[in-house]
Amino acid sequence: MTYYTCAALAALLIVGLAGALLPFVSVWDHRLASVRRRSLYDKSAGQTEAFTAVLHIIFALALAGDLLADGWINRIMTGPWAFVWECLVIASAVSALCSVAVLFVRRAGKMALGLVSGISSTFAGCLLCVLSWGFCLGALTAGAGNEEQAVQSFLVLMAGIQSLGFIVFAAFSLSLGLTSAYALALCWHILCRNRDDFGRDYYTFTLSMRARQAFGAGLLLTVSAAALFWMTPVVEPQYALALLPFAHEYAPHLLTAGMFCLPLAALLWYAMTRTALPMQKRSLAFLALTLLFVGVCFALGRV
Repeated sequence: MTYYTCAALAALLIVGLAGALLPFVSVWDHRLASVRRRSLYDKSAGQTEAFTAVLHIIFALALAGDLLADGWINRIMTGPWAFVWECLVIASAVSALCSVAVLFVRRAGKMALGLVSGISSTFAGCLLCVLSWGFCLGALTAGAGNEEQAVQSFLVLMAGIQSLGFIVFAAFSLSLGLTSAYALALCWHILCRNRDDFGRDYYTFTLSMRARQAFGAGLLLTVSAAALFWMTPVVEPQYALALLPFAHEYAPHLLTAGMFCLPLAALLWYAMTRTALPMQKRSLAFLALTLLFVGVCFALGRV
């Protein structure tokens, strides 16, 4: 694994896993609007639904483009991995279609289609988690172009799904999905300020809510990243140097230190919750998202 492939994998995980949980976030906001009788939740859900559609379309187009153009990902999918890869592309396309349809139906239809979009995107997220786990372990690249080796690597990986390593990685993926969903939604609400002028009270309420959610999920992500560190406390210098060639002899130390970007991102979200006007601290949201991406890259480098 190189730095570029690690960054691409981190981007796919952040977008794909966030898209898997965002439909449930909007459905939950609609539910809170009915229970607490506050229209602020409905407005927040509407912006989240629009963002979910955008995110799903981008993710589905990226995967479908790689599949149809025989890109780098499609070329390493051999044997049974190709079936899993094609199921991922189909599930992402279905979730994108449903998330777009949510924008054009009434309230009851929104919740129903939102659940369908969430289920299909969750299935896509599970497949993405398995493929990412296989790529980090070298199972995909080992069997690329060789049908027999691909089948062997697939069977070995499936046998190891019940192992502690995969359980920790799945917990990391779940917490990453929660964190990235809230973090991206927070940035989206900020970007919608000039288009949807719902007033200062709405953005104070929504940004504080999303920042609290991102902070709580960020703490879970930090704990799961610490579990990944516990699984691989020592990294071979050759592997770290291949991942971070510019760091030279400090590559193993930098690979470990980079994971501290995750708690730093959580602290920035916490800082937004402590201010009376979070819109004035909007730069912290984008800085925290950058730290989240960097921290995930280094965490994946230790898998």
